[in-house]
Amino acid sequence: MVFGCESIMNDFRSSADSGKLGHSYLFFGDKGVGKRMFAASLANFLETGDFRFGDKNKTLIDSRFFIPDEKGIISIDVAREIKKFLSERPFVSSKKTAIIDDSHCLTSEAQSSLLKVVEEPPAHALIVFIAGSAEVLFPPLLSRLSKIYFPRMPSPELEKILTEQFGIHKKTAHNAAIRSFGRIGEALRVLQVENADDPDRQNKTENLTQWIENEILRLRTENLRGSSGRILRLIRKETECGRFNLNPSLQKKAIADIISK
Repeated sequence: MVFGCESIMNDFRSSADSGKLGHSYLFFGDKGVGKRMFAASLANFLETGDFRFGDKNKTLIDSRFFIPDEKGIISIDVAREIKKFLSERPFVSSKKTAIIDDSHCLTSEAQSSLLKVVEEPPAHALIVFIAGSAEVLFPPLLSRLSKIYFPRMPSPELEKILTEQFGIHKKTAHNAAIRSFGRIGEALRVLQVENADDPDRQNKTENLTQWIENEILRLRTENLRGSSGRILRLIRKETECGRFNLNPSLQKKAIADIISK
């Protein structure tokens, strides 16, 4: 799925439909803003006509991702493999698409080799470089690429996407949007890690918040002497539960101490 870069999607759709899609691009921007997913969605669009690409196990016939090896480099041998792949005619897509992830890992020899492909690409070839910054590629190669910047999105916009598209609870989505600084990939990673730590953490936190609210209501209703200070402390604790990823079990013990004082 493409989130936060609909204008970029519309530009590529228009270019493809009008036959004006370029042969070589650099997708750059901060880690986790959606560059890799957009590249996969673009390949899916060229092959199926649909920009939605939500199945990680889906295999595209005319597209390939190329990533660094165990040494953290993309070698001249991989560059040759990319050239061979792009020389083949596509089966179902209008383009044979090579996506080079973490292109800052390309060796100087690999970049020189790919420069020749970028300068004289096969008519059906599309090559996409993905990087955090445009400066990671050497100037001769960089100067021949169409550069597409992927920005971070405003936190309220990211929060809305997390709640409406992924079904995340509003407070949890708000926290993830703030902690990820507007990067949807990072927000989803944060949520995945939290769920792996405790699959029921979200429900527990929501239940804890409700429990605090019930205790505040009880203290107000009973109007016990000295309850105002306890209510203020409970309100602060409720705010903390909404802002931070607190352990519900430990917090409940702490709140019990507040109520008993």
